[in-house]
Amino acid sequence: MPSASLADKTREALRLQRAGRINQARVLHQEILATAPRHPPACNGLALIELAAGRNDEALRLLRVAVGEKPDSAIYHNNFANALKALARLDEAADAYRKALELDSGYSNARYNLGMLELARGRAAAARAQLEALLATQPAFVPAWIGLAGLLVRAEGPARAEACLRRGLQAVPGDAELLLELGALLRQQDRIDEAIACLERAVVLRPDRTATFNDLGALHQLKGRIEPALACFDRALELDASSGHAHFNRAKLAADLNRFEEAALGFERTMALEPTLATEAACHLVVASRHLCDWRDEAARTAELVTRIEALVRDDPTRGLPPLTLNVVAVPASLRLAVARHLGRGVEREMAARRGGAIASRAERREVPRPRDPLRAEPERLRVGYVSPDFRIHAVGSLIYDLFRHHDRSQVEVFAYSLLTVDDAFARSVRAGVDHFIDVSRGTPETIAERIRADRIDVLVDVAGYTTWSKTGLFALRPAPVQMHWLGYLDTMGADFLPYLLADETVIPESATSDYSETIITLPRGFAVASPLPIAATPTRASLGLPDDAFVFCCMNGLHKLETEVFDAWMRILARVPGSVLWLADEGSATARANLAREATARGIDPKRLHFAPRAPLPEYLARYRVADLFLDTFAYNAGATAAGALRAGLPVLTRPGQSFMSRMGASLCRGAGLPEMVCADGAEYEERAVALAGDPSALALLRKRIEAAQTGGSLNSSDAADASAAGRAAGTMADRTPAPLFDLPGFARQLEAAYRAAWRHRATGSAARRILVDADSR
Repeated sequence: MPSASLADKTREALRLQRAGRINQARVLHQEILATAPRHPPACNGLALIELAAGRNDEALRLLRVAVGEKPDSAIYHNNFANALKALARLDEAADAYRKALELDSGYSNARYNLGMLELARGRAAAARAQLEALLATQPAFVPAWIGLAGLLVRAEGPARAEACLRRGLQAVPGDAELLLELGALLRQQDRIDEAIACLERAVVLRPDRTATFNDLGALHQLKGRIEPALACFDRALELDASSGHAHFNRAKLAADLNRFEEAALGFERTMALEPTLATEAACHLVVASRHLCDWRDEAARTAELVTRIEALVRDDPTRGLPPLTLNVVAVPASLRLAVARHLGRGVEREMAARRGGAIASRAERREVPRPRDPLRAEPERLRVGYVSPDFRIHAVGSLIYDLFRHHDRSQVEVFAYSLLTVDDAFARSVRAGVDHFIDVSRGTPETIAERIRADRIDVLVDVAGYTTWSKTGLFALRPAPVQMHWLGYLDTMGADFLPYLLADETVIPESATSDYSETIITLPRGFAVASPLPIAATPTRASLGLPDDAFVFCCMNGLHKLETEVFDAWMRILARVPGSVLWLADEGSATARANLAREATARGIDPKRLHFAPRAPLPEYLARYRVADLFLDTFAYNAGATAAGALRAGLPVLTRPGQSFMSRMGASLCRGAGLPEMVCADGAEYEERAVALAGDPSALALLRKRIEAAQTGGSLNSSDAADASAAGRAAGTMADRTPAPLFDLPGFARQLEAAYRAAWRHRATGSAARRILVDADSR
């Protein structure tokens, strides 16, 4: 081939390569090498194509030829090093980078590559030296600022990394990549408003970048800014309709807005487009389908989901799962524990990284647990801290808002650490009921943990778990000697940093102990308490669209708690109680209502017998229970705060326990309310009891009287007491002046205080016991 023709072909091949026309460039390089097999530019150009395609051995062969033919080329030595690095031949790669720098000490790519290689080899000081030397002469080299910041965040913490990125922005003002890195760093520190400001600048500079709009939308969503979040996700999808991450985030936002049709479609698209998100999207899709009451092929879909989850837990330590979604899926207890452990390890790993690498997850390093820190002597007065985002009008808040004032101040000093800034009636009650109320909503896990340490908390109680707005990472920093979780998350946390769980014998029987990573602190008076609730004037049935003369069964659980088995039972009950109706929560989905109507019809029930109650403020919502006749609990995922609210309003609750905490809490609440006979052994008894009560108005009236007496501590009159005895009234029904356990806030506070001391002693002695039986009268 004439030399001029060879030069022309080489220039054309490189031009095509730079333009992204890789296949055409490959053909030209191969044509050149067919006649000049040791032509350095063609060897180098083709090697870069092979390297990008993952054909590293072939790339190395070609670059060895190029370096041999032109040993004074720093570029070829640098690319040769890149191929060695791709083959994990790191020592040889480092030598090749150094050779490139010998040939050209100002070759920025080679110095940057050597620095990042040293970092990958764990030689942080050497990596830092290379990156700082590069930036001293070429301060506009953006990747070096980013690489140095990554090194600093691990070695010295986020503050030094932030300072590095801000120096980079001084050197290269308005660089979008630096803004994105700074935004990500600020996000990791929960400095969401500052992160948003960075990303808003970045999208102006790079308005064509899908990922930036997606990330910005996620930040707006964290702050509850719905419209800006939607606009960002929509813009991301306009730029790239195949972005699985954007579909995923938009679907989660739609679900938060109860737009479950949109959510389900978005999760399906995510699963098709983004394999790394497929399992997480599948979990969310199951919940969205449940909210839509779409139970078709549910068994097959659940089996597929279980397979996906098992694979993720086994193979991918970096991906998380939305644990709350598993509450509505019939998965084995062993898998629940495996998922929880997976999540716990992820929290440990995240916090280790956020602490600058000073510590690493014991699970990652496969070390034995560290020895217990020495405990001081048991304090006469324990300093107890409750951490929650739900000191407010919320399911958890409705149960506990009035509890804290009942603590015995000679035994405990009470701290409440609020993860959300809220000012409503429940929040004000919590503030008034504790000794110290600290709003830590703007804090990071690190700063919150520092505050807890400064407050010298003895027992720290997580009242959130893996739920929305929680900051589980703060517990991984172990700011208190004794840490436990309670009420906010009704399953195992699977985490070494939360070694205790407050429960009772009903929700976690002895036989289920092995399903939990925690030591179970068994409360004798039940795992939950029901604070008094504001109830509006009783409405008329007509005002609610209910027939005046019908027996009204109701279930105000979220529709995601409904499934085929319980709906089958309800329809059989309706069939046996002529004229009766079923009153359900209305989540605003026409699809859900249509699906329920279809399911009722398929079971021979006129769908007009299904009635729906739209959302209402808490007092009005509770008042509705007074026009219903009987609350029918769901099976797989019971009513919790919903059942407690119904009982507070005087409505009897019928329940059937299952095998999990979530499926047994209805039984605990009924027993705590002094109504043990409302706990059915199986589905058949549940149906028979519902039908029997529908035909026995006097029995229902007596149940209502007993609920009233259970709340006030009053006694039944003699005739009522005799009737109750004949009906099988259990010994737990109140005949003195003490409320039933569910409604006895002072008594519940006493058992919590006893539980905290029992946990302190358990840890102090190093006991291996997996269950602690609390004596509510002990001190």
